[in-house]
Amino acid sequence: MIADRIDYIDSQYTVDRISTNQPGENRVIITDVETIMLRLPVVVPNGDGLQDTLIIRVHTDEGIVGIGEAHTVPLVLKAIIDAPVSQLTGQGLRQLLVGRNPLDINSLWSLMYDHSTTYGRRGVVMQAISGVDIALWDILGKHCGQPIHRLLGGARRERLRAYASDLSPETEGAIVESARRHVANGYTAMKFGWGKLGNSVRDDLRFVEKVRAAIGDAPDVMIDMGNPVQLEDALWLGDALADHRVAFLEEPLSPDDLEGFARLTARSKTPIATGEKETTRFGFRDLIERGGLRIIQPDVARCGGITEVMRIAALAEIRGVRVIPHCWASDILVSATVQVLATIADAPYLEFNATGNPLKTELLREPIVAVDGFVRVLQGPGLGLELNEDTIARYRWTP
Repeated sequence: MIADRIDYIDSQYTVDRISTNQPGENRVIITDVETIMLRLPVVVPNGDGLQDTLIIRVHTDEGIVGIGEAHTVPLVLKAIIDAPVSQLTGQGLRQLLVGRNPLDINSLWSLMYDHSTTYGRRGVVMQAISGVDIALWDILGKHCGQPIHRLLGGARRERLRAYASDLSPETEGAIVESARRHVANGYTAMKFGWGKLGNSVRDDLRFVEKVRAAIGDAPDVMIDMGNPVQLEDALWLGDALADHRVAFLEEPLSPDDLEGFARLTARSKTPIATGEKETTRFGFRDLIERGGLRIIQPDVARCGGITEVMRIAALAEIRGVRVIPHCWASDILVSATVQVLATIADAPYLEFNATGNPLKTELLREPIVAVDGFVRVLQGPGLGLELNEDTIARYRWTP
């Protein structure tokens, strides 16, 4: 009787655990969801979000392994994936997925979302779902022998303009030296963030003045505050930076201050961008409709994966809002972001971590590089990448 009741509940609220394939189709089954935590030898509480990361490998009975990445505290993510059943809407992701068809991405996304609503819906649970979703798209591409961008409808462009994304040095001389190095490396756009920024808006303005004096007016320059400031300071800085052709001012306010963003976007002469900490189309709808944002920055490894970022991009397109994704993690996230940006109508920039972090530069057998300030769209099946197992072994971390 109890077993019958469990089967009934499962049939009412989930997709068929055996398969949802149509007759005559090949059946693929998920056999395991593997989590791998990577961590640098020394981790400090600064603005570098790639001192550790979680790699997700989804294994199948066909031998195809999908690769994904979730971008937040790895140990918390691992717990969400590994957790056993607690209740109908409080389940870990692995036990939901094993035995199911990885090609049914829409059904599996809804399955994960619906069965984690008690403790999820936004935040870290959605970030865990993001990593799994990326891996499922990688499986689909490998299964079909096609890059993900083709499965999304095809690429509109063969390469993407990258901006060098860098942490802000502590001194004016160091930030000028970094800006000159990015220009010398072929970048036509760059962003400095965190570090000394956000402590004094007048110091922030002086940094930009020094950079402009060193590199001229041609390269695009963006500023990422990292630490939120008072609305009055953000308004002052938004006007002051406009005189130095700053392409956008990122995250100057708390991510939950929608009223503040509405006032800031309505008055600032410099475009305002935010969204790296936001998740789901519902969160980005609020940023656009209540916060007045004209530039949003969904992170594919946080916002809900490739499946959800395509919904977010469609929401933005019909409202005339630009999508410039946050992309500060390993080359797994870079590839996933490239696959998405290749397909959407308006893709002005690809954020490209220019710090030389080994979790970024050494994770793949063939690292993704920017040549003359552009990154080519990968054409291999799925994400089009192969992990460097030596790097994984070197930085693998178990608490």
